[in-house]
Amino acid sequence: MRYGLAVLGLALLSGACASSNSPKAQANAEMGFGVDAAQRSYWQEALFRFERARALEPQNGKLLNNLAVALEALGRYDEALATYKQALQATPKNSVIRRNYARFAEFYTSYAKGVKPKEGPDAPH
Repeated sequence: MRYGLAVLGLALLSGACASSNSPKAQANAEMGFGVDAAQRSYWQEALFRFERARALEPQNGKLLNNLAVALEALGRYDEALATYKQALQATPKNSVIRRNYARFAEFYTSYAKGVKPKEGPDAPH
């Protein structure tokens, strides 16, 4: 399965508040550490960082999307589905989140039915 690493990297928030101690700035820092970890395939660390950021900004759609990607990468599919849905509720018009959810929902439907996703050179990209 391919994960949304490129999407994940784009989800860093810009324009943090002037105070580095503000919750938004702290959440941005945690999200940055999480993206870094995910790009290195350190999914458990990424999950830890995204969860810390979510404690500071629970309705941040981009953050919830990254959290869902990490949960998916760790095989925690039920939690990933619920988190993708939360991300969509928080940011319903975000096309990246909508695309990630649609891709995951297609996989999840096959997974729930016990169908192994197609892998290898003929797999869709």
